[in-house]
Amino acid sequence: MRTERGNLLRVQLAFALLLVAAGAMWAQDQDQSRPAADLIITNAKVYTVDKQQPRAEAVAVLGERIVAVGSASVIDAWRGPGTRVIDAGGKLVLPGFNDAHVHFVDSGLSLASVQLKEASSPQELAERLAQFAGKQPKGQWILGGNWDEQRWTPPQLPTKQLIDGLTPDNPVAVNRYDGHMYLANSMALKLAHITASTPDPPGGEIGRDAHGNPTGILKDAAQKLIDAVIPPLSHKLRLEAAHRALDYARSLGVTSVQEMGNPGEDLSRNLEAYKELEEEGELTTRVYVAPMIEDWQNYAKVGLRHAFGSNLLRTGAIKAFADGSLGSSTAYFFEPYTDNPHTRGLLTDEMQPLSKMRERMIGADKAGLQLCVHAIGDEAISLTLDLFQDVVKANGEKDRRLRIEHAQHIAPKDFDRFAKLGVIASVQPYHAIDDGRWAERRIGPERIKTSYAYRSLLDHGARLALGTDWNVAPLNPLLTIYAAVTRATLDGKNPNGWMPEQKVSVPQAVEAYTLGSAYAEFQDKEKGSITPGKLADLVILSDDIFSIDPKLIHNVQVETTILGGKIVWQRTTQ
Repeated sequence: MRTERGNLLRVQLAFALLLVAAGAMWAQDQDQSRPAADLIITNAKVYTVDKQQPRAEAVAVLGERIVAVGSASVIDAWRGPGTRVIDAGGKLVLPGFNDAHVHFVDSGLSLASVQLKEASSPQELAERLAQFAGKQPKGQWILGGNWDEQRWTPPQLPTKQLIDGLTPDNPVAVNRYDGHMYLANSMALKLAHITASTPDPPGGEIGRDAHGNPTGILKDAAQKLIDAVIPPLSHKLRLEAAHRALDYARSLGVTSVQEMGNPGEDLSRNLEAYKELEEEGELTTRVYVAPMIEDWQNYAKVGLRHAFGSNLLRTGAIKAFADGSLGSSTAYFFEPYTDNPHTRGLLTDEMQPLSKMRERMIGADKAGLQLCVHAIGDEAISLTLDLFQDVVKANGEKDRRLRIEHAQHIAPKDFDRFAKLGVIASVQPYHAIDDGRWAERRIGPERIKTSYAYRSLLDHGARLALGTDWNVAPLNPLLTIYAAVTRATLDGKNPNGWMPEQKVSVPQAVEAYTLGSAYAEFQDKEKGSITPGKLADLVILSDDIFSIDPKLIHNVQVETTILGGKIVWQRTTQ
């Protein structure tokens, strides 16, 4: 009996060993049949923004997509003779940054234009402008600039008299850095036929002196009077600007941008340039283009819908303006400005009458286009939410991903409505640490409590998408994250944070800058996290922003930028 049992045990053991050997041979065959990864990043701190697997040590990429995320030993099994391996040296790997609100070609143009943002006085502005004008051909328009009168003591708006004598041969229309105000010289005003008798257009304001003569300041819709006489940008210059913007974006780890239209801007020309770059393999940042709402019917007629296009280049969103900006005193509020009680700001001409905007929005939404509305003042935001509510009522429930761009000054009663209507707050935290230098003077201590209120939005269940509004603010994502988590104003007067209760955590900021922005453009299934199956858009940072002092985040640099599995920028090769 014992002999029979012994024989049985020996047979069972032999069978088990045979199964183990067969399994090993099968696994080996599977490994041999599985294609090797094209790229592996290993020895890394991988922060995935994927709640199913938040952290990892390595990532494998096949073609343009992620195929595996896990430990270094697991990912090493994907290595083959042709695999490119990046040893991250223990550095942080994140999904590529997705800037939810930029003016991309405009910003590319500004990189080669006069730089006025850092001018610390009207005199310095004039000097910089004179130096730049001296190098320009006669008759060439001088645009861009991004001047900031809040840097001056005392803050004061510049006038044409400041620059006329220094720019006798060139028409000038340099903008305030928020884009809602021009300073024009007399030559530009003459070309636009702007005189003392020119009425303010709806939604705009012409600056005037005590005698009613134009000062050269043109706010919001009044800028269109100048825009109408500026020669259109050539295709060659548009391509050059796009190239500059792309070069800069990849150096900062920005792998996706969402380009928002401006009044009078023809983004179809930008689309044409981007398509040419895509066909030539030179589009190194994914672009989602949102032209102005005036063109919605043309888009609808040809069947364009949200997120229409390729992985690299898409359109199908449209942009509208509800009001102006806080810096130009044209953001639209329920109550007057504290420092200028004669105004509550300006509703744009697009919003006058509201019935016209309502009709446009309902029509565009019915056609499947995504609505993105610039709204900054509390009443402008509230009116936009009202319009969104009308859109939902008219067209029924669906996945429409409505967006309010900027959403800067929110009335307490409206926070819940963001979540209830599924409205995405597309916000730019750098504006908080910039405007925080002077915002309280403009709107008083009560309204700033719910200004740039990112924590409150999250606490009320709203979705955030982060961006910069480049070139209104710097494109650098690390500055944006720094601003969101510290709220330390640029003047150094709030080192522990301006309205510190509105700070968000580093993980919250990173998620909003990656997966949140991807969601805002209907691409959260394709990118935004380091997840198998998604596009391999990745960045390697010089420091771990989750462990260092948040005050040091603005010093962190991008080491490597990867788009669709291809390295498009490396600091070590620069």
